[in-house]
Amino acid sequence: MTSTHQATLLPSASAPGERLHVDLHVHSNHSPDSVIPLGSLVRCWERHRILPVVCDHDTLSGSLALIRALRGIRADVPEIPAMEITTGEGEIIGLFLTDEIPPGLSAAETLDRIRGQGALSLVPHPFCTYRSRVLRHALRDTLSGRIDIIEGYNGRNLADADNQAALEYARERGLPVSAGSDAHTPMELGRTYMALEPFASPPEFLAALRSARIHFRRMHRGIHMVTRAVKMVRGRGRKRPDH
Repeated sequence: MTSTHQATLLPSASAPGERLHVDLHVHSNHSPDSVIPLGSLVRCWERHRILPVVCDHDTLSGSLALIRALRGIRADVPEIPAMEITTGEGEIIGLFLTDEIPPGLSAAETLDRIRGQGALSLVPHPFCTYRSRVLRHALRDTLSGRIDIIEGYNGRNLADADNQAALEYARERGLPVSAGSDAHTPMELGRTYMALEPFASPPEFLAALRSARIHFRRMHRGIHMVTRAVKMVRGRGRKRPDH
């Protein structure tokens, strides 16, 4: 696996058999702390041929909406229905899901439900020292044999050391790593993505990760303040009575 620290936006034309460019961790405005509309995600694909995989908090709705929109443009765009699930011990992403998994379950039961759908589990930002909903370290070690993917490059991690620790953890356990912008605003799209060999199933996707080329660029730490403000504003909006 190779990496670059400056992401170059790609031309919209792509040749048959070319690697697919995937940002494996993006949020849409179906997440309470994100302001990325469906149109921005579609344009990321149309203009730059970067496929944003939507992993909204505790819902598949944004992911399915994007899949429908992209399939209307090009029928062979890969489908990766996904969501970031809040477990009782931290967050886990499910990829290739067929049904939503409710929040609040234990991490172990969440992993069981992901695998029961023939889907893949991904632990996002596992060593981030800023966020509160990171999967607990002791539990992560206990469950490591049941985890499919470790997020080795997260564009919102505040320190390079957080990503480096994730890469070392995955390497020690022989797990494939992923890269994602963790975008919550349109300005973050297109900065971090993977160039993958074509795949047609979850097992082929896992194999493609092992030869991925990573394009990574970390966001400024101030982006977390933007997310906090968005969450506060949208939270107040939900509390207003209907008229």
